[in-house]
Amino acid sequence: MTALRELLARPGLAVRLRVLVLVKIAAWRGDSVQLGALYDLAREHLVARADVEETLLQAVLFCGFPRVVTAFQELVEHWPTESPPPHGCRPREDWPRAGRELFDAIYDRNAPAVHAMLNGFHPDFHDFVLESAYGRVLSRQAMAPRDRELLATGILAAMEQVPQLVAHARGALRFGADRDELRETLWTALGDGHVVDEYLRRIR
Repeated sequence: MTALRELLARPGLAVRLRVLVLVKIAAWRGDSVQLGALYDLAREHLVARADVEETLLQAVLFCGFPRVVTAFQELVEHWPTESPPPHGCRPREDWPRAGRELFDAIYDRNAPAVHAMLNGFHPDFHDFVLESAYGRVLSRQAMAPRDRELLATGILAAMEQVPQLVAHARGALRFGADRDELRETLWTALGDGHVVDEYLRRIR
């Protein structure tokens, strides 16, 4: 817990965002002990439970359903509530449009090439990414795109998925994050300044 508190005290990134980056990474690792400590710290630092819920919903795209089921179970144990969360998805008919708009905003001039790449893998995969990942999950309005992109950058760094990390880091910058926030997001995920600097050189 002392190491976590020291990490949260670092400047350059809001405590709320640093906690959420760590929650997503702990969910991916299936680290229930770390998740419990993070949920307790989130409550201590007045992080909204709704932000934790949004982080876990987004984590499905990176960690898979089984890990997120476990992460939600830990959340209920450490942070019980009698108020059910609201249903926050856009209407189903909006998913394709909202997904494409968000995807194109993140990838900017590279969007046509990434569309072509995903379609080349499998057209159904392309549609699933746009409609389900971007349209249903990432375009949820309960969290700002800037924050979602920083969280995506953090988990992708931990997973060593460098091309996707670079794309979402650029998306975070396009949505208004600054490079100090980006550096601290990467530091939170990696704890290695040399690797952080190497990744930052790729993010232009």
